[in-house]
Amino acid sequence: MAFSARWRWLVRSARLASVAGVVLIAGNASAATFTRGFVDDVWIYPNNPAQTTVQWARNVHASGARIAEVEVDWTGYETHAPAVGTNAANPANAAYGNWSDLDTVVRTLAKAGVQPMFMVTDAPRWAEASSSAAALTQAYVPNDKAFRAFMKALATRYDGHYADPLNPGHALPRVRYYQDWAEANLSIKLGPQWTRSHGTWVNTGAAIYRGMLNAFYAGVKSAVASDVVIFSGLESYGDPPGTRLGRVAPVTFLENVLCLNAKLQKVCNDPVHFDVMASDPYEVGSPTTPAVNTNDASAPDLAKLTKVVNAGLRLRTVLPARAKPLWVTEFSYDSNPPNPKGGLPLLKQAHWLEQSFYVFWKEGVSTVLWYLIRDQPGKAYATTYYSGIYFYNGKRKPSYTAYSFPLVVAADGTHAQIWGVAPRRGAVAVQQRHGSRWRTVSTFHPAAGGVFSAVIPAPTRGSSFRAIELHRSHARGAINASLPWTY
Repeated sequence: MAFSARWRWLVRSARLASVAGVVLIAGNASAATFTRGFVDDVWIYPNNPAQTTVQWARNVHASGARIAEVEVDWTGYETHAPAVGTNAANPANAAYGNWSDLDTVVRTLAKAGVQPMFMVTDAPRWAEASSSAAALTQAYVPNDKAFRAFMKALATRYDGHYADPLNPGHALPRVRYYQDWAEANLSIKLGPQWTRSHGTWVNTGAAIYRGMLNAFYAGVKSAVASDVVIFSGLESYGDPPGTRLGRVAPVTFLENVLCLNAKLQKVCNDPVHFDVMASDPYEVGSPTTPAVNTNDASAPDLAKLTKVVNAGLRLRTVLPARAKPLWVTEFSYDSNPPNPKGGLPLLKQAHWLEQSFYVFWKEGVSTVLWYLIRDQPGKAYATTYYSGIYFYNGKRKPSYTAYSFPLVVAADGTHAQIWGVAPRRGAVAVQQRHGSRWRTVSTFHPAAGGVFSAVIPAPTRGSSFRAIELHRSHARGAINASLPWTY
């Protein structure tokens, strides 16, 4: 990610101080589809002689992921303002000088069968309001008109028809998904978040983001109307106004962006446009740990955000007036090894990964992006992330299996729910261990990457389950199995 290790440490530290306690969740309508992806820069800067960028893109696909977030820092592509009288929405404008690296990433991912998702962030200084505070955030009152032009140029270049400069007669691959900013409810990402007006704190950041998002939407859609615009992934927790970190609680921020008050009543007439709602609901405990504060939203609390969006749709402060899919655009847990100062044991990281997938699915999330596929290098444990399903040296962790073939058997009232995702098309059997033998409980025939689920009588606590691919259980007695799950 683009922002510094210091800021990651600040956000991580604030998360640890925000919630406490563990409670079981109550799910909402389960998602009909469930797509997995990754957030990483490994396909841009592999920095690992053992595996190439191309190989990492293949690893993404082999894991079952079909989307890879690619961070696009606006300031890196438009370092200076376009010349007066030129068309800033044209990707060939002289203001844009370094598309080639991004072209390479898009080609590499597309060739591996992975759809890039552009997450656009980090405004250039020339497009921000003049203030000494601009140095403390990635965007300080950014210029909406300039942002709209940049987004049209970006979406035009990757509309699936734009000529590939390295392959005459061919077009660059299409990019369909565009996310406007990372965690826009944080002051380190967008400022100012709070201002004082007549002795009262006002969430200025929400109004700024509303204008940004509408400009972003207009720019993307004017290039390709069917492209998908994704709301900023909202950070889980907030702080009181005026505090050092300046995080706005996600529910509060979303209400304000959507022109709603805390009672979900319409308070302004400036509709916001987007296609997909998103959250980055990082946790300080297990995936079933809810936030303590009403307006915070960690992993099992996403119904709070859905409720606000639905109110906006009903009151026409959200457009287009159609249902908004819910995505988790960043989530993870570190593992130990390699992080001895905050990582989970390897098997626990794996089980919390697949449990988080189940929790999100129950809440109606249709797409989840895990932050990282490969651990970051080094031993700066407080500021570096070790949440990959691969170690830095390219060796798989148990979480690789949990990611590619998740299985959860969870309490569901007086029954239990089996839930999993199939690695490939074909029969999948869920089995319960009895002594030294495994006995089949349910058999499913999902599509590749498809969810399988069933409700069964509640088993005895401590019962062990696994899922296996039946059509891959013949060669030399080998089976492709999930990790065992203990009920």
